[in-house]
Amino acid sequence: MTDYDLLVSLHLPAERQGPGGDSETRRAMELAGLDRSRPLNIADIGCGTGASSLLLAKELDAKITSVDFLPEFLKE
Repeated sequence: MTDYDLLVSLHLPAERQGPGGDSETRRAMELAGLDRSRPLNIADIGCGTGASSLLLAKELDAKITSVDFLPEFLKE
């Protein structure tokens, strides 16, 4: 098993591939002072499997672009 394979197999089953959760994502939206009166464009860089992207999509009128360097995470 390569280091890459180990990284993917370790993190892929997790709900999130990094720290935080829905409450931290909501707090970040609050602190950002988003103008919810109009559509937004959001980039989620290092999205993992997209937990934060999915929450943003549920809560905002936004076009969300999510990217990660691991294609296995994006497929998930």
